[in-house]
Amino acid sequence: MPANAATSHLHTNGPARRRSWSRRLLGIGPRETLTTATQSTPSPLVARRPPPRRRRLLDTLGWYEPRPEGAWTTTRQAEALNLATSRRSVRQEGIAAGLNRISQELEILDPFALYGAEISGINVCILGDIGKGKSSLVKSAFCLRQLIAGRQVVIFDKKPQAGAGEYTPLARAMGASSVRFKTGGGGACVNLLDPAISTGGEHSGGLDGIVPAGQEALVLAVLEDSMGRTLDEREKAAVGAALEMVNTEAHAQGRAPVIRELAMRLLEPKDPDGDGFGTRWGARALDWGLEPGLALLRLADRDLKGLVDQETSPQVRDALESHSLVHFDLSALPTDGPALRIVMTVINTWLANRLAARSSRFQQTILIVEEGWHVAQGSTGEVFQANMKLSRGLGMATVSAFHHISDLPEGSAARALMQEASIVILFGQDREDDVRETVRMYRLPPGTEEALMRLGRGQALVKIGARDPFLLEHIRSPHEIALTNTDTAVTGAAA
Repeated sequence: MPANAATSHLHTNGPARRRSWSRRLLGIGPRETLTTATQSTPSPLVARRPPPRRRRLLDTLGWYEPRPEGAWTTTRQAEALNLATSRRSVRQEGIAAGLNRISQELEILDPFALYGAEISGINVCILGDIGKGKSSLVKSAFCLRQLIAGRQVVIFDKKPQAGAGEYTPLARAMGASSVRFKTGGGGACVNLLDPAISTGGEHSGGLDGIVPAGQEALVLAVLEDSMGRTLDEREKAAVGAALEMVNTEAHAQGRAPVIRELAMRLLEPKDPDGDGFGTRWGARALDWGLEPGLALLRLADRDLKGLVDQETSPQVRDALESHSLVHFDLSALPTDGPALRIVMTVINTWLANRLAARSSRFQQTILIVEEGWHVAQGSTGEVFQANMKLSRGLGMATVSAFHHISDLPEGSAARALMQEASIVILFGQDREDDVRETVRMYRLPPGTEEALMRLGRGQALVKIGARDPFLLEHIRSPHEIALTNTDTAVTGAAA
């Protein structure tokens, strides 16, 4: 058989026909052959055919241009038009916060709904500059919408607006009373030595291992902040012994002790043997309690007068029992000094102890701290942080907001609050040092710095657990916009 006949036969038989698809992928024509090891003289591979030429007539008629109108198709055919579609979440339970700008689906930022499946903690941290939409997100997604889910929301409101706290119009619209604190008296009071805060933080009916800070730990933290130093072991022993005695006396009389009684017990012991230290150490024990007693007396008569030095006001207890929205208005307290920080820590500890005592009811609570840096300083900040570590057992999720992360020192309680959050919401930031520190702390991908500095109002980068960060567009209803407006003082319009 001639060579050309053999070649023709090779292209017309069955095996050659089955190999035609591979030849087309390689660009080999029907009359071309590949070099094989059996050939005596190897030849190079044939190059791929050039692309087809554009015809001038068809080009003039617009054959190669995209169609100005769409073409009819089916959903099956249209699947090939969007191959990079992200997988949509199947989660339906929880409180939605906004729209994912990438997948165009609603995103759930509900710590209680996400717990177990995507996060191991229930605390939330929000970072961003002023005017980027932090307060609007907190008021809508972590306040109003949480009430719909049947949860209790407790607010520490420090930001003043129109002579009251920023959340006052919202609380008024929800029918909740505002518990207002004022220096020098005339406002509400939360007793530092309230029996609801047990001495050791343990409560009957509570859960094993869930022990919030007790009276002694809280008093020692307040003393260390006010005295500006750490108490030694002798001073701690004197405070602990005096605290136990004033609690016993007040309980026998059917009332709650106050810190002025504790101060006087340290300064003027009634026991000639040194109030429980015996004849050997009694004389020295009088000196051990001198400086702590003077510090407590100053707090009761000056710095904390009318705030934590009297029995807890009935309106404070009624607020927690009568309404699901509890508004503590702290806007009248001075930013400088220990008053604001101590009051917030005392309320937090008092609330944590109450939740521990009624842990069998399994009530979910949202604690909102708009100005988180106030409670993240000193020994009282460490008490606040210790209570946050019990969030899962107490069923209390703390939502704290911060402004400039670079202003907070390394190792501070504020940094710990930020790092322990399982849901991190990052709004726009203008300072490069803040952006760099944020990316470093949360180990965000390279290039996130520019994205954070270009975020618009109401946009945030959200990181949930180990999940990759995504871009969130916060969405509010017209009713929520009216309730969460925070610009009345600037615009001059009433809320």
